Amino acid sequence: MAIFKCESCGYERDVPDKLLGKKAKCPDCGHGVTIVDQLLVEDESFEAVFEDADMAEYEEDYDSSGQNDDESSGPIDLDDEDTEIDFETGDVVCSGCGHVMGEDQAAVCPECGGIVERPHSFPELDEDDVDVSDLADDDVRQVWDADYSGNEGQTEAAIDAVEVVDGWRLFEGSFPLNIYAGIVSGALAFFFAVAMSLLASSQQGVYVLLPYILGTALTGMVVGSIFFSFQTRIPFALAGPESTVTVVLFLLIGGIYRSMVNDYSVEFILPTILAAIVTTSFVAGGGLWLLGKLKAGEYVRYIPIHILGGVIGGVGVFVLFGSVDWMGQLALDWNNLYSAVNSFILNIHSDAFLDIIVPSIAFGVILFLATAWIRNSLFMLALILVASGVGYAAGLWGADMNISSLASPIPFPEAGVMIHPSEVFKSGLYSNIQWGIIKSNGLYMGAVVVLIMLTVMYRITTLEMIMGRESELNDEYRALGLTNMVSGLCGGMPSSLSYERSAGNHASGARGPIAGIMAGLICGVGLFYADVVLPMIPRFVPEGLLIYAGLDLIRSWLFKTKTTFTRRDDIWMLWITFLATVLFGVLEGIGLGVGLALMVTVSRYSRDGAVRNVLSGSNHRSNVDRASAQQRILKEFGDHIHILRLQGFLFLGSMERLLKDIRIRLDDRDKLPVKYLILDFKLVTGLASAAGLGLDKLHNLVADYELELIITNAPFELEEHLEQSGHVGEGEGLFKAFFNLDYALEWCENHVLDSENMLKMKQLTLPQLLAPVFPEPKYIPALMKVLKREVADKGEAVFRQGDKSDSMYFVESGKLDVELELEGGKILRLKKVGPGAVFGEMGIYTLAPRSATIRAAEKCVLYKMTIEKLDAVEKRAPVLVTAINRFLINMLSERLGDANAKVRDLML
Repeated sequence: MAIFKCESCGYERDVPDKLLGKKAKCPDCGHGVTIVDQLLVEDESFEAVFEDADMAEYEEDYDSSGQNDDESSGPIDLDDEDTEIDFETGDVVCSGCGHVMGEDQAAVCPECGGIVERPHSFPELDEDDVDVSDLADDDVRQVWDADYSGNEGQTEAAIDAVEVVDGWRLFEGSFPLNIYAGIVSGALAFFFAVAMSLLASSQQGVYVLLPYILGTALTGMVVGSIFFSFQTRIPFALAGPESTVTVVLFLLIGGIYRSMVNDYSVEFILPTILAAIVTTSFVAGGGLWLLGKLKAGEYVRYIPIHILGGVIGGVGVFVLFGSVDWMGQLALDWNNLYSAVNSFILNIHSDAFLDIIVPSIAFGVILFLATAWIRNSLFMLALILVASGVGYAAGLWGADMNISSLASPIPFPEAGVMIHPSEVFKSGLYSNIQWGIIKSNGLYMGAVVVLIMLTVMYRITTLEMIMGRESELNDEYRALGLTNMVSGLCGGMPSSLSYERSAGNHASGARGPIAGIMAGLICGVGLFYADVVLPMIPRFVPEGLLIYAGLDLIRSWLFKTKTTFTRRDDIWMLWITFLATVLFGVLEGIGLGVGLALMVTVSRYSRDGAVRNVLSGSNHRSNVDRASAQQRILKEFGDHIHILRLQGFLFLGSMERLLKDIRIRLDDRDKLPVKYLILDFKLVTGLASAAGLGLDKLHNLVADYELELIITNAPFELEEHLEQSGHVGEGEGLFKAFFNLDYALEWCENHVLDSENMLKMKQLTLPQLLAPVFPEPKYIPALMKVLKREVADKGEAVFRQGDKSDSMYFVESGKLDVELELEGGKILRLKKVGPGAVFGEMGIYTLAPRSATIRAAEKCVLYKMTIEKLDAVEKRAPVLVTAINRFLINMLSERLGDANAKVRDLML
């Protein structure tokens, strides 16, 4: 039997066990008392009575008349002639004899024959009976609704605006600014087309073909600017002949000329060379279109950028030597670089040679240094126009021969200034084309495809940063492929995407395709009026542009590609491919570079990709023991936390694939929106040099979706890059960095709980914390009597790793760290426990030494249960020990279930 004892008047009597833990009213004085068990522990009599602090829980509701607003929580009248009800279980207790009956049994006690009244019952409700639809906003669909679209709350115009952002619009941006930028970019394109034609015709004997080659260059520039603008999704991008492709054409033209000069007349050489240029445009266009059509463009991003940089840096050297060959008409032997350098050294001491090349080199160097400071198309065009004006004025008013020579125009052959290739084919000379010779030089055509493919990949990625949104690389390859095929049909040179002119076009205000169309029209005007315009341009201006182009290639691809992620073997590959290109030729350099790229890519990239595990905060949580109410919140709202554990070596292609995977999750409307994105780099072996571009795009993505990005286990080079780029910090839109995934998860969980007003819970006593989870809540008061209250100050170790296991602890307030002490004095935090948690329970059953150290992270109130006390309770009150064991088993089962869920997610 349980015992009832009133401290106020001393009244005492036995009551049925079924009333244990219930509140009752003393029949003599009306004082409130809790009915408890009478335990004998360690020869001490614990007569647990209701204390004043406990009385405060219901005194507010209990008025002077002895009535309680809530019958289920008010005191029981022990002298009631009717019944006593166990509100915990719903059973009925006879007040006459204490016999316990179920609610469905008879109304007469079978033991004493007393009349038993039934408790009030409530009808069961199913989910259809609970209707709160009148509280919802009928006009706005929510994420849990079946017809939720994600556009709720937006106007139709706003939705349409979002949908057309990535589409092609002719009049996108400011029309006047687009026209202005197109005029500036078109004028620059015209000057560069002239410079490229000089480079292509600089080899010995090819000079007589300059008017025809100029026609192909201007045609390629017109088609590249206009046709590409109609297809690309980068509205300010410009395409056309550029220095990298022109160098290969320069070698192709020289190779064909040398193969034919001894056996064929100019009537055969001219159409063969023009046919080779047109065929190269078709081959490049077909290769790029096929690459995009097969959606293989993304794989190009996996090629190490330094292999590309070494080849194009070598191309820059060829541009410099080719421009000097043109300026001095040195007739360099281009069979090998040694012969070319030797010819250059023999002629450099000529005074006439120096008088010709010094103005061009000086202008090229000035242009190179000035544009390194200010990268703007208008600024570059202004320098070119000023130089042209100075040269023209020197010819009019210069008294000295050296000064007046600055006005010397480009020396065109007797055939004329510019002749379009169509004129050649109209004359019937197409029958003289030697296709066998073109085929024998087909490797140069393949080299054009490879160089365009590699350079466009890198340039598209950098232009995306300027644009502020992503563009599909495969679509850009297809667009450029079609542009080249149209250029070939029109008799033009192969076209590539020009980063410098595109970025300058954007800086001048271009935001739509009108700018590119206008630039093409300007080049078209130059094409038809070349005979009038070109004699007014001093020759040192286009020659200086060639010097600028060569220096810019060397700077951009040999030196500016080095980042904090650059590895030593990347540097070696860069210089190996550079030297191979310079010493053995462009074809040999490309071949070596492609071979190295394949080997490096295979060795670094794993088949599983960059993401090892995709985890959600609802299942994968930090090692922090939280209250049951907080755990329910994290289970419900944990999808706000999206975790990606990365692995392997991260290329630019890996980052692009990662960004796509992240965007898919962010756009998933079937799940809660992501507020916290965690990237764990623990399994990452390294980052490629170009991965910094991916991180910059990731920063833009985070800003667009307004979420928090957390970096964990960051390698040293990543931390250095984030600090230098200003991406990491505590400000809004910046990355957060944490030592490991556990600390990052704790931070995110705290914010999720705080958003639901559950982070700082009301301070509860240990009985209140145990009530929802203890199997037999009626035994909690008895349990509290056998626990010893202790206080642990911040930093104090409750017990240490290796100590004897002789007790377990219940946490009432404060938080404690579970630490694993490693060799060398290192400390690893395994988990954190808080109010309501239990620790040390395994040792009290296994008697094994403590496996970890428990240290108070703040001031804590603990309740200690020793082995001796537990053994004594087991002898005197085994039912209480059974309840404790059930509680611990339930707790361990929940831990095992959470661990299994984590393992399952990690194995997926």
